[in-house]
Amino acid sequence: MKNVIKNLFYLCTVVVLATSIVSCNDDDDFAEVSVTEVNPTSVYPLESVTIQGSNFDYVQFVFVGDKQAEFSLGEDGSLTFVVPENAEVGNNVVTLAMVNDYRVHFNIEVLLTPVPIIQNFDAFVAIGNNVTITGTSFNAEYNPVVTIDDVPATIVSNTDTELVVTVPAGVDDNAFLDLSVSNEFGETTASTAFVARHNFLVNSTLSEGSGDDFPGWEKLNGGETMTELTGDAAYGGGRSMRVEPAGGNPWDRQFASTPTPLTFGEQYTVIVFAKAESAGAQMRVSVSQWDGNGADYFYGDTVEISNADWLPYTWTFTVTNDLPTHKVVLDMGMGSVPFGIDHIALVPGAFAAVAGPPELLSNGSFEDGLTGWESLNGAHDVSTSEAYCGDQSLTATGAGNNPWDTQIASDPMDLVVGTQYEIGFWAKAAGPDGIFRISMSQWDGNGSDFFYSDDLSIPEDWTYFSFVVEAQTVASGVYRLLFDMGATTQTFFVDAVTVKEYEVVESSLAANGGFEDGLTGWNTLNGTHDTSTAEAHSGSASMTSTGTGGNPWDVQMASDPMDMEAGNDYKISFWAKAAGPDGVFRISMSQWDGNGSDFFYSDDLSIPEDWTYYSFVVNAATVPSGEYRLLFDMGATTQTFFVDDVSVVPYDACD
Repeated sequence: MKNVIKNLFYLCTVVVLATSIVSCNDDDDFAEVSVTEVNPTSVYPLESVTIQGSNFDYVQFVFVGDKQAEFSLGEDGSLTFVVPENAEVGNNVVTLAMVNDYRVHFNIEVLLTPVPIIQNFDAFVAIGNNVTITGTSFNAEYNPVVTIDDVPATIVSNTDTELVVTVPAGVDDNAFLDLSVSNEFGETTASTAFVARHNFLVNSTLSEGSGDDFPGWEKLNGGETMTELTGDAAYGGGRSMRVEPAGGNPWDRQFASTPTPLTFGEQYTVIVFAKAESAGAQMRVSVSQWDGNGADYFYGDTVEISNADWLPYTWTFTVTNDLPTHKVVLDMGMGSVPFGIDHIALVPGAFAAVAGPPELLSNGSFEDGLTGWESLNGAHDVSTSEAYCGDQSLTATGAGNNPWDTQIASDPMDLVVGTQYEIGFWAKAAGPDGIFRISMSQWDGNGSDFFYSDDLSIPEDWTYFSFVVEAQTVASGVYRLLFDMGATTQTFFVDAVTVKEYEVVESSLAANGGFEDGLTGWNTLNGTHDTSTAEAHSGSASMTSTGTGGNPWDVQMASDPMDMEAGNDYKISFWAKAAGPDGVFRISMSQWDGNGSDFFYSDDLSIPEDWTYYSFVVNAATVPSGEYRLLFDMGATTQTFFVDDVSVVPYDACD
C-alpha cells in the first residue's frame, strides 16, 4: 500500500520534541530515549510508522493521541508501531512511555482513509451500456472495483472523481440492484437503487438544476408547492422534490416529463421512488400527449405512499394511442400529507420487481436438484411429477417414528441475533394424516435450535405455510432451516421455500394497514371498533375490538375496496393478539355488496396473548375481477383483540 506523504514540516533533521521526566528517586537509573527520524510522517490508520533513535528497548507503551498502538523493535535498534484503526484524523502527538513517568513525544499526521465515496450515478442503464459514477477516491492507484448486484463491471475509464463502467451481463434486469465501489481501503454501496433498464426520461434522479428548478420536467399545476428537498430528508441524502398536495383533485398538483417517442402496442413501466411525511399520502401517474386538451390514454391506480421509508412504486401500461410523443405526468393533488419523490423513470417492458430483503436460500425451488440442501437422516429426492413452481419439488417419505428420523437441512445462512426472518414454503401430502414440522438451528450436530414449529397437518393439496421467527439464544453466525418429516409414513412434497428478513409491508392494496391514521380505510359493518395506542406490533397504534359471544359476523370490520384480478394470487398477512385466553376470530375476502360474493374464508384462528403473525395466499378465481374487501369477523367470543400491520399484496411464489 502506497504511503502518501503530504507534509515534511514535522521533522527535517534530528528532532526530539520532549525531554525525559526524571523520577524523584535519585537512585533510579535510566537512559535517555531520543527520536532522530520518523518515516513516514503522514500515514493512514493501520499502516506502520518506523522511528530511528536510541534506547527504544526502554519503551513500554506507544500512544497515538490517546489510542494505544502495537509496536515492535527492530534488530537495527528502530521501533515500528501501527497506527490504531480508530486514531483521530489530523495532527496527532505520539507518546513513547517509559518507567517513572518518563515520556518522549513527537508528531505525525493521520490521514483520512480514502474509502471510495459515491456521490451520484446514472440510476437506469441497460445491460451492455455505460454507467457514469461520480464521487471521490476512485484513483487507479487504489485499484478500484465496481460491482452491480455483486457482478463485477468492466471499468472503461476512471479519474479520482469519476468512474465509467459497463453494466455487466448476468445482472437481473427486473430488480432494484446494489451498486458498489471498493478499493484496497474499503467498500461503499450506493444508498439508492440501480435498475438495469434503458430509461426514456431525462434528469430522472432530479440531481440536475438548483433551488426549485428541475430541468427536463414541467410543473403544470401547483408548481409553487413543488420544492427542493436535500440532506437527510432526500432519497439517499441527495436532491429530491417535496410536494404539498392540494387536498383536492389529482391534477391539482402535476409534474410532467419532457415528451418522448414510444412504440405503439408496446409495454412500458413508470417507476417512482417516494416517501410520505406521515400516513395518508397518495399519488398516481398518467401518460398522455399533454397539450392542454387531454389526449390521455393511461391512468394508473392511485397508490398510498409509505411514511416508513423511500419505496418504489410502479405502473405498467401498453401504448394504445399512436401519438408522436408522450409525457409521463405525476398527479399528486389528492390528500393533504406532503411527500418526497425521486428517481422517476420510464423503462421498456413490464417491471414487477419490489425492493426488499434478499433471499437467503440458494435453491428453495429445487430446480437444481438438492443443491443447497443436506440430507441428515432418511432419504430425500426431487420429484418431477409434483411441483408448485417450475418442474421439480423436494419429496420424502416419513419413517413413522421420531420427527428427525427423516430430516433435511438447508445450507447455512448468516442470520443476526435479534432480527426477525420470515420462512415460507408450499407443501402437500400424497395421502391423509401427514404431519411434519420445521425448525431453525445453528446446526453443529448438537442442535442449538432457536425455533420449532408446531406439528403441521399437511393436506393433499398444495398449501402455503409461513412463520416469522427471531434469531436468538446463540451468537450471530450460520443457521440452517430443517424439515423434520419422520413422524408418519406419509410421502410429502415441498416447494418454493424462502427465508428472508421480515419487513412490515408498506405498499399494500389495503390502505392504512398499520392503523396509524385511525380507522381511515376501514368500515365497521357490525359491532364496534376503535384504535388502541396502548398496543401496537409496530408504529404507535393498532385496531381493537371486543366480541359479543355470538355469530362471527356480529363484530365485523371491512377494508375499503381493493381492485383484484380474477385468477391472480394475493397474500394476506397481519399480526394479532388477544387480551386474554380462548380468543377466536376468522377473516374472509369478499366482493362485498350486502349479499356476500365471498371467495375465501379462513378457518377459525386461535389468537394467543402475544403478537402472532398470520398469512394466507388466496386465489381470486371464483368471482369476476372487481373491487374486493378484507373482512375481520370477531364476534364468536367475548375476547378483546388487537390487529396490526395488515397487508394484501399480489403474490407470485414462482417469480
